[in-house]
Amino acid sequence: MDNSCPICKTIYASDVKFCIKDGARLVAVNNPFEQTQPVAHNPFEQTGSALNNPFEQKTSEPANPFERPAIAPNQFYPKADLGNRFLAALIDGLIFLGLAIPGTATLIFAFFAAYGGEDELTVVSGIFGILLILIPIAYLLVKDGFGQGQSYGKKAFQLIVVDLETNTPCNKSKSLVRNLVSILMGMIPIVGNLIEPIIILATPDGRKVGDRAANTMVINQKDYFNSNHTL
Repeated sequence: MDNSCPICKTIYASDVKFCIKDGARLVAVNNPFEQTQPVAHNPFEQTGSALNNPFEQKTSEPANPFERPAIAPNQFYPKADLGNRFLAALIDGLIFLGLAIPGTATLIFAFFAAYGGEDELTVVSGIFGILLILIPIAYLLVKDGFGQGQSYGKKAFQLIVVDLETNTPCNKSKSLVRNLVSILMGMIPIVGNLIEPIIILATPDGRKVGDRAANTMVINQKDYFNSNHTL
């Protein structure tokens, strides 16, 4: 909007107040050349309520039956079936032994090579045997972090190791803590191998020392889908 002199009709800018020709006070007039641009509606601009973007794809992820909210303080899982736990541990033990056979055989071969004075063959077979023997050890430590918190033995007998902090299946890091502590407990002279089984039998929840260190628990798979138990 510009200013105009009411006497000589000279047009001035909006910041000029008086006419330089006759000193008259300027009055505001509409500029006929000034056009107001129409504002186009932006369908993607949200004003007030949210608008749907027709190009935005909304994907619905399938529900994961193993993804559950954290367990409530007044909620608990029943103790897993002890017979199934024993059979699951037996299967996992057989798998460990099967995986240990190649490494053990290679180390035995390295021993005989050393006895025969074949130094180069002894070193090569010894290193290879050590690498092979790490496979069953790794399985023993992280087996409860496979799949949905199930070693092969536990999966066969429908058991799950649950992380009680998140109420989700045990992962490999939790499995490492859980089983490493149990192995260290077994190294205690004389009574070491009896501590964990006795705790499993004697405690109401069947949580061994390794479970308490990792805050995990072995449960029946069916109870994971029906966890509305209260104290």
